[in-house]
Amino acid sequence: MNTQALLDSLDLVAEHSEDPTPQVYERLFARYPETEALFMGDTRGAARGQMLRQAIETLLDYLGPNAFAANFLRAELHNHSDIGVPTEIFPRFYQAMAEAFADILGGAWTADMQRAWDDLTAKVEQIVRDQPQTI
Repeated sequence: MNTQALLDSLDLVAEHSEDPTPQVYERLFARYPETEALFMGDTRGAARGQMLRQAIETLLDYLGPNAFAANFLRAELHNHSDIGVPTEIFPRFYQAMAEAFADILGGAWTADMQRAWDDLTAKVEQIVRDQPQTI
């Protein structure tokens, strides 16, 4: 996985967008409309913003010391299953992030960035597949 391409994409998104949360969730809800109902009480978007921040922090940890990323993701799979979120949504969330970021960056989005995000999504899919049914 091209760590630098992921980091570069995050840096550029931060430069180009004050808050990419609306674009990320627009992508997620377009692909998985059933997920929008899970946010009915989030009228201000605070939960969405927090979830995106946690997803990015988890990504940064995964790329760096990997002190908590995989375990945090496994715990969140369990927590989210309690409210009916299918586990396959987790890698799709990272895919929605990549698509939104590509839209935000336009021509600055590179093939290396796309490959790096595809690799990341595959890694998250592997963590989901390896997740035991109970914790």
